Amino acid sequence: MFKAVFKNPTNIADEAELRDVFGTDRLHLDVDTSVVFSGAVTVGVDISFAGQCALLGDVIIGNGSILTNVQLGSDNRIRPYSILTDVKAGDRNLFGPFCFIRDGCRVGDDCILGAHVEAARSTFGSGVRVSHRAFIGDARVGDRTIVGAGVVFCNYDGAGPQITEVGARVTLGSGTLLVPPLSVGDAALVGAGSTVTKDVPPGARIIQRR
Repeated sequence: MFKAVFKNPTNIADEAELRDVFGTDRLHLDVDTSVVFSGAVTVGVDISFAGQCALLGDVIIGNGSILTNVQLGSDNRIRPYSILTDVKAGDRNLFGPFCFIRDGCRVGDDCILGAHVEAARSTFGSGVRVSHRAFIGDARVGDRTIVGAGVVFCNYDGAGPQITEVGARVTLGSGTLLVPPLSVGDAALVGAGSTVTKDVPPGARIIQRR
């Protein structure tokens, strides 16, 4: 890992300068790309930046990650081989490894979007935990919600995307399928392996077998 400390926001738009700052020739800037660095930034090797990126605080980026049009607050960690595209995130978040977060996702503070998680066109409140191998598409997920492993938001109905609203403090058990349009109320608990096709009231506990 290679570390540089930026005492003031520093814009870098030249690949040679980027490599010189971090002391490695295994960092890459796409054409017409610039990155604003601030704070202590630690990077692995074979990291690529594209578009307009901003790392606005202490950030760690693992090997092989690709960032395109990304804005990150302070104390974010991107584990190796993660792809973030058109993403804006707050502070103290953990991404990956091998995650794919894209297409306008917005992430609050203190979230985990873990191993092999894919998310698109979705908004995450603060304190959200998404375990490995989940897909979240066209959704709004409330604060402190837990999304178990293998959960799928079935967002496309053959004609277009459908929206899923998930409240705060919800638990979605592993292997759950959410078939929108639907909403899951605050503090609801959905048992593992459920297929949810109707709205879930706040505080409800359900198991809907396939």
